Amino acid sequence: MTAKYFLRAVTQATYSRAITALLAATLAVLIDLFFRFSDYQTLLHLLPIAGAMKLSGALTLVFLQVVAFFYLILLLPRILRTGVLLLSVLIVIVQFSYWLTLSQFMTGTDLFLALTVGGENRTDAISSFFQPLVFLYALPYVLVLSTLMIVSPVSAFRKALALSLLPVLFLVASNYALFLHVPERSFHLNPLTSFLRAIFYYEFESLSGYHGPRDDLPPFHAFQRPSDSIIYVIDESVRGSNLSLNGYPRATTPFLQSLETQGLLKNLGICVAAGSFSHISNAYLISGHNAFPDDTFRTARNPTLFDYAKKMGYETIYIDIDNGYLSLLVKAAGDGPVRSLDRYMNDQWFEERHIDLKSTMDLGVARVLSSLLNERGGYFIVVNKKGLHFHYRYRYPDDMASTIWSPVMEASDPIDPSPTGREKLVNTYDNGIRFQVDAFFRAFVSETTNPNYIILYTSDHGQTLTEHGQLYTHMKPDKVIVDVPDFFVSGERYSKKGFLADIPPGIRVSHLNNFATLLDLMGVPMSLRVRPYDKSIFSLTADDNRVRYYMSGSLHGFGDYVVKMIPTPPDEGWGVSRPFGNIPTSE
Repeated sequence: MTAKYFLRAVTQATYSRAITALLAATLAVLIDLFFRFSDYQTLLHLLPIAGAMKLSGALTLVFLQVVAFFYLILLLPRILRTGVLLLSVLIVIVQFSYWLTLSQFMTGTDLFLALTVGGENRTDAISSFFQPLVFLYALPYVLVLSTLMIVSPVSAFRKALALSLLPVLFLVASNYALFLHVPERSFHLNPLTSFLRAIFYYEFESLSGYHGPRDDLPPFHAFQRPSDSIIYVIDESVRGSNLSLNGYPRATTPFLQSLETQGLLKNLGICVAAGSFSHISNAYLISGHNAFPDDTFRTARNPTLFDYAKKMGYETIYIDIDNGYLSLLVKAAGDGPVRSLDRYMNDQWFEERHIDLKSTMDLGVARVLSSLLNERGGYFIVVNKKGLHFHYRYRYPDDMASTIWSPVMEASDPIDPSPTGREKLVNTYDNGIRFQVDAFFRAFVSETTNPNYIILYTSDHGQTLTEHGQLYTHMKPDKVIVDVPDFFVSGERYSKKGFLADIPPGIRVSHLNNFATLLDLMGVPMSLRVRPYDKSIFSLTADDNRVRYYMSGSLHGFGDYVVKMIPTPPDEGWGVSRPFGNIPTSE
């Protein structure tokens, strides 16, 4: 009787919608406090920095956002309200899946990545993030949201529209204030309004960005097509310290080590990636920008590697089977051709030529590269490989010959941080490196008859392998995620081998060094270089790069981002990996 009386009193009150929204918001925040108590404790660490007034003001602001959001739902007709509530339940499930995996709700940067990555990557992320436990977290929110059905809707459309103006204006203005002054991952008191906040951040950042043309290069005329070819391979999710080329105890890269013995490979050791996820690293690798964050939009303004290569007479090709940075360049160009790019080869291009990348994986790309070089020289090619994005079991054939280390994960297994789970994870990952990296180069070198080429190889970022119980593989600012390989592979008759012979020992490399390195290989004169790029690898000394920087979060410094460094000497354990189980001593 008491509950019925209370509900009747609320629904018949003069301001029933406002009261219901306030009560539901209070319940939602209390539920969130119960589930994420440690996150709220972390907020208290901001008290000495922000002060009690600012901190309490921000908390109140976000609480009122929850009230405003619920109030807007109550203004909807019942059919629309039901649809919105079902969508809200789905958002709660997504948000808590994200939180259980990454210890945070989605940010504007995360939303941007979800909208721009390829469908396969999106599907893999959903399957790896989802955990059945999320339904336990979602259930109380379902009960709270169901209370929003008890109040009758506003009958007149104009009245509902008028009542919605103030809360809509408040949500826009308050989120813009948070966008300008508050780190994006702070003050997430509700999974629904934090998702709304991510949408606002995404839109605010998009509106604040640069949408014009890239800078032009000075006039220059190359007299003829070069005879050599330059290939820039940007792999996906390859951790440098898991290559036996870099001292890993397992023979994950025996073919690469044989190339090194023959003098055809110059290893540069463990490189520091520009970012902890693909978008940041690819933006810096293609544009040559060298400051974190990119608050001047130089990654969108600078001439690209294709611009320089085209000036020097190379035919430019971009092979993108990971739906990487070029897809964003195409969108920025209004779906038109990317400047200075002669050919673009993506998954569709391979399908049209009946090359099954699902069975050949990256080896199919290696064979296409060989066929191009065997026809003629003078190519500049950037390759975004499929590499080793989780799930790793999809990255090598399901046969005994490719399963060198076992036990392994099944294709649909989630990440398990237990000792048994980690053993399977590392075994599966190492098998993937043996196929997607080592066998890739074996296929390319064995099938290429034109030996006048050089490859600069790196990866966009590395991976965490549950060293500290993590369920995620990248995107967080963990230092282990920026542990990537960097090395040259040259043909037997590469015409500019003198470059490689002059690289001094003991240098430390960063993604930021690769751009000028490629310009040197192209023969770009200093008068043509329009930006102050970081040093080329060929100019580095043992005294350079004693501190190597990287970033995570918003590329352009909006909302939430962090810039970190790898010092010299690095922290204990950085750049070192150890396998589980037996370690074979031969191939």
